[in-house]
Amino acid sequence: MRRKIMTAFVCAIMTISVIPVYADDTQTDQAVTTEVSTETAATVQETKRTQSKEQQKKKTTSKKHTKTKKIKSKKKEENKVIPMPTQVISKSSSDTIEGRIKDKQAKVKQLKKQKAKIEEEIRLEQQKARSINEFYKKYTANSKAEIALYGQEITPSMKISKKDEQLREDLYELADLFGDENLRTIASKYVFGINHPDFETLLDKNETIQLDQYLKNEQILPIKPMEEKVQTIKKQIKKFKGEIKKEEQTRYFNPNDVSALSHITVSDAKHILEGTALYDDAKAYVKAEEKYHVNAVFLMGIAAHESAWGTSRRAREDNNLTGYGVTSDHAKGINKSTKEAGLLATAETLHEKYLTSGGGYYVGTSAAAVNKHYCVGGEWAAAVVKNAYLLMNRLQFSIFVLIL
Repeated sequence: MRRKIMTAFVCAIMTISVIPVYADDTQTDQAVTTEVSTETAATVQETKRTQSKEQQKKKTTSKKHTKTKKIKSKKKEENKVIPMPTQVISKSSSDTIEGRIKDKQAKVKQLKKQKAKIEEEIRLEQQKARSINEFYKKYTANSKAEIALYGQEITPSMKISKKDEQLREDLYELADLFGDENLRTIASKYVFGINHPDFETLLDKNETIQLDQYLKNEQILPIKPMEEKVQTIKKQIKKFKGEIKKEEQTRYFNPNDVSALSHITVSDAKHILEGTALYDDAKAYVKAEEKYHVNAVFLMGIAAHESAWGTSRRAREDNNLTGYGVTSDHAKGINKSTKEAGLLATAETLHEKYLTSGGGYYVGTSAAAVNKHYCVGGEWAAAVVKNAYLLMNRLQFSIFVLIL
């Protein structure tokens, strides 16, 4: 019995001892579980944040890559070179050009006739002046025995000396020279008593004529205005001859050498620009070529491309037909008081910097070489050359095309 009680007591004690230990273990496990659970949640959140950052970074990197790709694509597009046509076009004589040459030749012929007529008038007036001076030297009184050009009407009884006869002959010559019929009458009706000692006393004052006074009234025209007129005509003839020589030249456009002259005339320029807003300044392109040795058709091609055939805002407001210096809508560019001044400024810049060896932008004399520094993008030269071909094809000439 005692043994049973002891056994029951021991069991009870063991039960009491085990229960707390079990409870403590359970709480510890719960705490650990809670702690682990909290750490796990934090880890998950951190992982999410990391993943989010990585995704964001990937997106940013992707955007940067896309942007870089676009920039590279844009740069590639800008640097893309469109092949430039290399045909050399030359155009020579036609009915139109022959007609212009004949017209100028007719004008030269007319001017030469006008010049010859004026030169004959000059010669005649000079001869009048010389003859009058010689007459005075020969017949003015050198002594009291000679009467100074007073004439008495001839009578049947009057004796005429040889010197008087000579004077009358000289008066006839003067009458012919001046075209003066009245002077011829004087020469035939009057005697002047040359070397006649008593002639003055024989004069009837009511029937005399004072030859000196009459001759001084003879008209001798001033020759200086005539000489100036001849010089003007000579300049006109020289100008027309120069135009004829130029009309006879072959017109050229070579995109491989835009410093070579086109030999385009003002008439040509007006013809090929007719109907466009570039027409009014046709003469300026020819002037620019002659002054700065830049092909006029090339300049026209630039103006057509850059100013939309003269209609752009820059062309209208700033007189900038060639777009030089206009890198953006806000860029100033070459702005001049007239379109002609703008064209000449561009031609001068092209000549000095682009087309002359040693110039700041010189890499050759082709349109493509000019393109490298004149405009961003490789399509510029092709567009300009295309316009130049279009303009050349408007010329009414026989066409010769060379493929290089």
